[in-house]
Amino acid sequence: MIRIGIDVGREKTDGVVMDQRFHILTSASQRTTPDVMTGIQLIITQLLKQANVSPYNIKAVMVGTNLFLDALQEEKTLAQVCTVRVSQAKGSITPLYEGSELFRKAIGLVYCELQGGHEVDGRESESLPSRPALDTFLQSISSHCFDAFAITSTFSPVNDSHERMVMGWIQETLGKEHSFTLSHELGSIGFLQRENTAILNAALSRIMKEALQGLDQLLHKLGIDAGIYLVQNDGSLMSYDYALRYPIRALYSGMTTSLRGASFLTQLNDCIVIDMTTEATRIGVLEDGFPKDRWKNATIAGIHVNIPMPELVTLPFGGKHSISDDQLDAVFDVMQRFQPQYDPLPIVIVGEGSEELAKKFRFPWADVVQPPNYMHVSAIGACIAPISGNVDRMYWLKGMEREDAVEMATQEAVQEAIRSGATLESVTAKSIKATPLAYIPSQALRVQVKAIASLV
Repeated sequence: MIRIGIDVGREKTDGVVMDQRFHILTSASQRTTPDVMTGIQLIITQLLKQANVSPYNIKAVMVGTNLFLDALQEEKTLAQVCTVRVSQAKGSITPLYEGSELFRKAIGLVYCELQGGHEVDGRESESLPSRPALDTFLQSISSHCFDAFAITSTFSPVNDSHERMVMGWIQETLGKEHSFTLSHELGSIGFLQRENTAILNAALSRIMKEALQGLDQLLHKLGIDAGIYLVQNDGSLMSYDYALRYPIRALYSGMTTSLRGASFLTQLNDCIVIDMTTEATRIGVLEDGFPKDRWKNATIAGIHVNIPMPELVTLPFGGKHSISDDQLDAVFDVMQRFQPQYDPLPIVIVGEGSEELAKKFRFPWADVVQPPNYMHVSAIGACIAPISGNVDRMYWLKGMEREDAVEMATQEAVQEAIRSGATLESVTAKSIKATPLAYIPSQALRVQVKAIASLV
């Protein structure tokens, strides 16, 4: 299977073509265009010409990008968001209270509070959502132009019926052209972090559509009939349709493709990766071939979330200018922080602006490597990424054994990987975590499963 990997950066778009044995057939770079699709079309056309490959032979196209993260941090091209909170505690902390006032204005955030939600065991709360109350609210904001809705209900990972009910009411009133994010599809148990995650995903719906909606039509225009995938925050792939609904899952894909590409080029599954572009230096850690996750105190734009994201440090300088001693010291300090106490990890230096750093940087306790093709490492990482299915669910064990809950979550993760393009025979459960929830009855069990597979 011949595949194309593409990394869309702030300044340039990289691409590679690889065969079924993951041999690199060709690579290329183009300046990133204001209209992202134009740049992708240019890079694919150049790659096909250089590789002398027929479009008919391309069976998969994988894309990684940091554009969504840039948009969020710069508060540009964000959707206007209305959030609906379904709970029993009205008048408590306002949604997105950690966000800056400028950020809330950038997404035009307004919110509605409805009675409702569920208990930890999935039972409905005493009060149910009110359709008249929601209609009154929608009428009061009828002059606003909203792109997206984020809906969050208490304990929706156990019972999502009230989130779906409210979405159905809004669609009946306003139509289905808006983007909808239901919190149970993204976050886990913590209500505020899950609500934050849903709001941020809704805010990204506009940039996602403007940047990448229509990619399937573009490939058809180029004569390519291939599966389309975006790289997730963990370095694995999700389907194109799935990514259009959940752009927050691809926020850090530009960096995780770099980490995975560095692992592929060096055949190192455990290492520290320094990715230096012309503008910034990002540093992360690979564990068993995948980016190390940061779960505790995970924040995006200063806002706490509860989705997997890579453990990264970003330094505010790149390789555009000469690297100073102070900058070398800053990189060294991060290395010291990331290195284990014993058996230091190898350090891999990649990125288009990394040549001078690779020549100057020294770390006396570990090997420092700059592999071939380091300039196209992110496109390579996208091209070799596996499919994954991820599940984070809570189960109430009354009438159910712990093993039954784990099996249900595992099968759901496997099916998610298959829906994204994997074969059943290639799917394996890479990690399974089953954790009783603290501070509530022991019958509540949180199960997290990641299933990994190769493409068809």
